[in-house]
Amino acid sequence: MSSTKKQFLVVIHDFTDPEALERRMAARDKHIAMAKANHPEYIVCGGAIFDSHETRKMIGSAMICQAESEEELRQKISQDPYVLGKVWEKWDIYPYLPLAWRRSFPDQ
Repeated sequence: MSSTKKQFLVVIHDFTDPEALERRMAARDKHIAMAKANHPEYIVCGGAIFDSHETRKMIGSAMICQAESEEELRQKISQDPYVLGKVWEKWDIYPYLPLAWRRSFPDQ
């Protein structure tokens, strides 16, 4: 990670209308291609949020991202195929610092 970049946890909620899942699936290939092309410089990791493990209905996403500022991150998110395709309705961005597990807990 560049010393000027910060990490953020992004929790994203999908639209809840009946066509939301259909739009998600229609934009999915473009979204995944963008994510792969920008890993790990922008998107460190991410995935779908489900309503439950049993039904696995996708209701949102979570990502750990890197950017120089929250403003830069918001601009990048606004260009995501899921935003452009009306899949993601709203998101919360939190400053994030990963735990260096092995260094913090050497006996684990």
